[in-house]
Amino acid sequence: MGLFRAIVIFAALLPLLFLYIYNRLQVPDYEYFISCFLLLVVFFIHRNRKDSLFLSKLLNPPVWIFFVEYFVFLLPFLLLLCFFGFYLKILIFIALLLVICFVKPSPKVQKTTKYNFFTKYIPVTMFEWRSGIRVNLPAIVFFYCLGLVGIYEIWFSAVSIALLSITFCTFYGANESQKILIASENSAGVLLRCKIKQHVKYWSLILLPFFLISIIYYEYWFFILAVFAATVNLLIFAILAKYAYYRPASNGVLSQLISLFAWLCSIALPLSILVFFTNIFLYFKAKQNINYYLNACD
Repeated sequence: MGLFRAIVIFAALLPLLFLYIYNRLQVPDYEYFISCFLLLVVFFIHRNRKDSLFLSKLLNPPVWIFFVEYFVFLLPFLLLLCFFGFYLKILIFIALLLVICFVKPSPKVQKTTKYNFFTKYIPVTMFEWRSGIRVNLPAIVFFYCLGLVGIYEIWFSAVSIALLSITFCTFYGANESQKILIASENSAGVLLRCKIKQHVKYWSLILLPFFLISIIYYEYWFFILAVFAATVNLLIFAILAKYAYYRPASNGVLSQLISLFAWLCSIALPLSILVFFTNIFLYFKAKQNINYYLNACD
């Protein structure tokens, strides 16, 4: 599922990113900004790699393995630099990339204590978010910072919201045990409505800075509002899909799969209406499904 999701994201976003870089490289001195940004991303990924010990068994030190990997992924950008005639800058970029490869990775294995600062503000009832943030915090921080660049280019905020939405939707991939489900002592309908209300509230708080950015670009306020509505629609879809196919203490592979397709529909904003009507169907299905487990202990 992770590989399939990654392929879809790359297929959907890389062409747009490539087109954006192509247009920006025509602006004077923009190649410095893009090059530094890409090198920082590579450095961040490299420092958190957990496979260095394994790769050192193949080649010690595994510097050239790292270099070939990064070079292949950055080859489209290097070809763009070559197309615009930035030959000296290509050599400098490759040299700095090689320097990064000589840095020894130091992945942080113990994340629980380190990330408590971020999760302590999230209610215990939102256990999906607590566990999901511990696992995906580096990616969330990166996507969030990308969205803040929207101060200079509003489209960064829109892309960031899309990436954050699919990241948060993955939090609902694991089903809690039946004991946790019945702990609230609420009916199926009340449980679903309370969960949706709470999660949408915190999602709105997370995206609040992006709304403030949209005020600067007031001509795009309707577009940002439409993107927000689509992501809320998607978040509700992920919650309802989880409980529509809920099985105690199991991985919701099916709910993750259909949530991924819902995300693809939500990218094309007019198709979000289909997700909205599907939510109505999923609400009744989820209510019926978890009602069975709530009453199973009676």
